[in-house]
Amino acid sequence: MHLSDDTTAVLEYLNTSIEGGLRKKNDIGVLLELGATSGDAEVFNTLTRTGKGLWNVYGTLRRVQPGAEGYPVLEREFGSLLNEVRELLASMLSAADDDVLKRFDEIYFGMTSGTIRNLVDLAHDLARLKDLQNDAR
Repeated sequence: MHLSDDTTAVLEYLNTSIEGGLRKKNDIGVLLELGATSGDAEVFNTLTRTGKGLWNVYGTLRRVQPGAEGYPVLEREFGSLLNEVRELLASMLSAADDDVLKRFDEIYFGMTSGTIRNLVDLAHDLARLKDLQNDAR
């Protein structure tokens, strides 16, 4: 998918504004482009909120010992947010071309530990984007 000059400029800004940069820069670019061209900013905003929630729960799970009080609740919330991110991605990708669909399908919609890591990395970027949006307000 060709990214517009505006999307490329936003990606460069994000990549330099976020400590350590974006983890899934190209995929964030595709999502930004799809959000801009589809005119449905609400889905993208919901995706950033959900991604931030997923990133926060992931961070908490990493600090809590398995078997600790509340751990099963965190695991369920993590799984629920993973599925919600996938559903929002699928919604945004409805206007994408076949190459983009195939790439996202391989990276984010499988049922492997690798796809979960990819979703967590995407959630990191979405959370940082949401933080920048909140800081701008």
